Amino acid sequence: MPYVTWSDQFGGGGGAASGLEQVPGTVVVQAGNHAAHCVATYRANHPGTSVHLADLSQVVPAAWPRTHALWSSPECTFHTVAQGRRRAQGEFVDGLFSSTGTDETAIRSRATMHCVPRFAEHHQYLFIVVENVVEARWWGPAHNRGAAFDAWLTQLRAWGYLHQLVFRNSAHAAAYGPAAHTSRDRMYVVLWHESVGRTPNFDKWLRPLVDCVRHGRVQALQAFKLTDSCSPTRPWGKYRSQYTWRCPHRACATVALEPAALRPVSEILDPANPGPLIGDRYLEPRRARTWQKIQDGHRLYGGAPFIAELRGGGSTHRAASLPLSTLTAGGNHHLWVHGTAADVRDRHARLLTIDERKVAMSFPGSYELVATADKASDRDKQRISMIGMAVTPNIARDLGAMALEFITGQDTEPLGLAA
Repeated sequence: MPYVTWSDQFGGGGGAASGLEQVPGTVVVQAGNHAAHCVATYRANHPGTSVHLADLSQVVPAAWPRTHALWSSPECTFHTVAQGRRRAQGEFVDGLFSSTGTDETAIRSRATMHCVPRFAEHHQYLFIVVENVVEARWWGPAHNRGAAFDAWLTQLRAWGYLHQLVFRNSAHAAAYGPAAHTSRDRMYVVLWHESVGRTPNFDKWLRPLVDCVRHGRVQALQAFKLTDSCSPTRPWGKYRSQYTWRCPHRACATVALEPAALRPVSEILDPANPGPLIGDRYLEPRRARTWQKIQDGHRLYGGAPFIAELRGGGSTHRAASLPLSTLTAGGNHHLWVHGTAADVRDRHARLLTIDERKVAMSFPGSYELVATADKASDRDKQRISMIGMAVTPNIARDLGAMALEFITGQDTEPLGLAA
């Protein structure tokens, strides 16, 4: 059997490893992270992996064993536009030793990206995946957006790496198994060493199936829009905002199509836990905004079950027949509204449980989330944060299958596309 070993930088609670090791012949040998509860979770679920609790920016690459491939998920906090504000991108506004410390913290966060070329120089991995938020593409000073990112890629090119930027949503990743039950847009910088002498088969593994009215089920083409931030020749962005999926045949290539892999969130909701009656909890003045979203969703979906999004996500509600909006590390804000009563006040509503959120991200139901905080409320926050920051295992699984095929040179069957 082909055999490929991986290292996992900034591995969190083991999301990437959970996906990679679904590919037969793939083993995650070494992992590292700086958060104790993440390391405890990783160890509990991946006992065969050596997991280190460490600040990886201070780790000497020679301390890690040499593996075929590297997965790296550098910290994304200071690249993203989360928490309602766009982050600065690279300069110390008030000097290196700023009194506020804010900019220094941002620089240290982004500096984790440099662990990739440091380790690549020493280990000469054959294949690398760097996962981050899509906004990381514009790493650089405000007057020259993306310059630092481009310089980072140039450094990796110096060590023999070619690359392709992959922008994907985890709700569409189903080449080697089922997709996730949640929408999650991320950038995956896929790098491969030129010494291998071939190129990964991106089309085979990363084009989801769609149903075209003329041509039936086909592998879609990713069609990027022409905007200030992206174009077909300079792809970047999130699903729907910057790109859609189209039939590959020119005759109908102007029609946006939904991937056939989409999985409804209703599949992972526990009907034995209906939650309280809406009229008993959500009519108080302090819940006025939530009550308004419940009423709006009830009218929009004709009484069918739906998810009210209490904050973030770019929308206020969506049908339970669709994947969830993006799960974040900042808290639980997906409210399941359901029932059969004509009056919405006599229906039920509750927030998704931690286990439901975990399964929505495509973790197995048996996956143990280990928290180390003293207070129960803080332990829940740690578990929710681990889920919200995780790599969805299904996208790591698909990229891992592509890596196995690339490294070994042996054809691998895309199980999801063959179904």
